[in-house]
Amino acid sequence: MTSSFRTDRVRLAILVKRKPGTSKEEFSRYWAEVHGPLFASLPIAKSSIMKYEQAHANTAALQSLQAAGLKALEGDGMVIFEAESYEKIIEVMRSDDYQKIVIPDAEKFMDLGESQVLPVDLVTLIDKA
Repeated sequence: MTSSFRTDRVRLAILVKRKPGTSKEEFSRYWAEVHGPLFASLPIAKSSIMKYEQAHANTAALQSLQAAGLKALEGDGMVIFEAESYEKIIEVMRSDDYQKIVIPDAEKFMDLGESQVLPVDLVTLIDKA
């Protein structure tokens, strides 16, 4: 079997940190219950994004992995956008709704200055979905 890069989609992963003074529990609750649905409700997100996922850091698993000698990223979660192209993702992020609604809401609980972005092209080797 030959592995190749997918041409039907791309992903953008953003490592996020919570705003100083925000507990992990409050960060996760707000992100999952308020911010996520707010982003997902935007018409441009519905039309341009194929998949939007939040990955919330699991503290217990992180401690176990660190005890096993693995180095951990410094973050509280990761947001993953999947679309047909990076241009589609950028179009969402440049939209008026994203700038006027999503960014101000994110500033309530995220430290946006500490976010780290990683655009990734996909090679699927195992897919049991």
